[in-house]
This record gives sequence, structure tokens and C-alpha cells, in this order.
Amino acid sequence: MKKLITNWRLILSLVLVAFAFYFLYLVRSILPTFILAAILAYLVNPLVNFLVKNNINRNFAIGLIYFSVISLTFSLVVWGFPVVVRELNEFTNAIPVYTSQIRAFIEGFQENYQRIDLPESIRQVIDETINEIEILIMALIRQFADGIIGLFSQLLYFVIAPILAFYILKDWESLEKRFFRLIPISWRDHTAKLLAEINVTLKKFIRGHLIVATIVGVITALSLMLLGVEFALTLGLIAGIADLIPYFGPILGAIPAILVGLLESTSLAVKILLVTVVIQQVESNLISPKILGDSLGLHPLTIIFVLLAGGHLFGIIGLLLAVPVTAIWRTIVVYIFESLLVD
Repeated sequence: MKKLITNWRLILSLVLVAFAFYFLYLVRSILPTFILAAILAYLVNPLVNFLVKNNINRNFAIGLIYFSVISLTFSLVVWGFPVVVRELNEFTNAIPVYTSQIRAFIEGFQENYQRIDLPESIRQVIDETINEIEILIMALIRQFADGIIGLFSQLLYFVIAPILAFYILKDWESLEKRFFRLIPISWRDHTAKLLAEINVTLKKFIRGHLIVATIVGVITALSLMLLGVEFALTLGLIAGIADLIPYFGPILGAIPAILVGLLESTSLAVKILLVTVVIQQVESNLISPKILGDSLGLHPLTIIFVLLAGGHLFGIIGLLLAVPVTAIWRTIVVYIFESLLVD
């Protein structure tokens, strides 16, 4: 009889889990807001706990942090938002100019190489390749513009997420208790230890990389302003976000700034290249070792592989999430092998 009840419980649990996943699939369009809220709550919770340990009421601590963040955000918006909007408008208006400049450069290149005596078959292949490159460049410019503007069309997510994060922070302890109630008693200790190790892993990556990316973004924007580069604030924002991607991020973040400089003059593009190299050297040799400390325990080949796989499967989101997700899975696999299978 007990065995029959156990089997029915297992079947019912599987059905409920399957139904939950199916329901999440149906409402997948709203999930990014809740995921962003959970990430915000996770990032802020240590600071809330610190204030609580210093005899400050939890709700007051959350309110104090929110007030500080809102004040800082308001200051940044008052100063930075109009600049970003103006730069985006200018960039949108400049796209036809940039397009014509790129087309003129490609046509000039075609005229120069056609002076060389080449077989007709090779010349035809080169012409087709140049046309494909031109189409690709035009498509990339449009995608870049659409992507930047698309970020601002998702502002509702960024407005709602902090509100949801407030309720998660407010009821953090009760939500944690409810979560552990769903775990079988015999697994609770292992789950608590595993989550603690995952937390350490995420601390190394998310919090550390956010700080480093912010520093890189600010320094890049200021440097581009000093060089007189157009769209300096927007390009600095792109460089900061791209810096979250290991290895490839600094290159991806530098390309837009160098291209903008190249469309104005070769000397400006060289200056931008030198500045970005200096910034990345400072980041990799001084800032990152100080803030990030030890690595995540992933071999460089593994990181490059998961970055390429994540980018291929999920685009820019895959590039941003590939390394932390892999680090979490590594932590889980190592824990299972060392703590469960060995025992």
C-alpha cells in the first residue's frame, strides 16, 4: 500500500512539474521581467543583510537602498538620458551618410584593384565577394541601429523589475523557507551547501564583472569625449556591456567606436584603437585581478567554446550568459561527484 502511494505521489509530482513547465512556456514573454527582478534582488540582498545585521529594520534597509539607487539613477537620467537620446537621433540621421561613405570606400577599393591584371574568373569572384561584404556591412549597421533603439522599447521591463525585486527582497526569508519545504528532507542539507557554492561562484562573476564593466564603460566614454568622438556616451555604454563577455567582449565593444572614428579620419580611428588597448590592458592587469580575484575554475578553451556555442544558439544573450551558466553547471557537477557519488 505504501509503495502504491509513493508511486502515485511520484506520478503526481511529475505531472505537476510538467504542467508548471508548460505554463511557463505559455507565458514566456513576461518571464524576462521576473528573471531581471530576481537578478536585481540577488545582487541587492547582501547589502540588505549587511544593514539588517547592523540593527536596521529590513523594510527600512530596502527602502534606504532603493532611495539611494533611485537618486543616483535620477541624476544619471537627468544628465545622461537626454545625451543618449540625442546621440541616438544623430546616429539614426547619420546612417545614410555612413552608408554612402562605406559604399564610396568599397567602390574606391574596386577601382584600385581593377587596375591589377587578374584573370576574369578571379576578378568575378572578388567582385561577388565585395558585393556580399557591402550587403553584410549595411545589414550590420541597420541591425546595430535597430538593436540600440530596441533597448529603449523595453523600458517597461526595467521599470517593473525593481518593483518586483522589492517584494522578493521583502519576503526573501519566507520565500527561502518555502523553497526548502519543496525539497525532500534528506536532500535539504545538500541543497543548502550546493546553493552556497553556487552563490560564491556567482559572486565572482556577476557582481565582480558588473563593477569592472561599469568602470570600463565610464572610462571609455570619458576617453572618447576627450578625443571628440561622436556618440561617446552611447559607445561607452556599448563598451561596458560588451566587457561582460570574456575574451571577445573588449574586441566587440571597441569595434563600433573604431568604425565611427574611421568614418571621420584614419588618425582618429588609430587614436581610438590605442585608447581602447590601454583601457583593456589596465582592466586586465589592474582592475580585474583586484576585483574579480581568482577565476571561475574554467579552462580558457572551455570559456571560448561555450561563448561560441552560446552566441550561435542565442545571440548576444547567449554570449552574456554562457560563462556564468557554465560555471554554475560546473559547480553542480563537481558537488554531485564529490559529495554525493563519492559518499
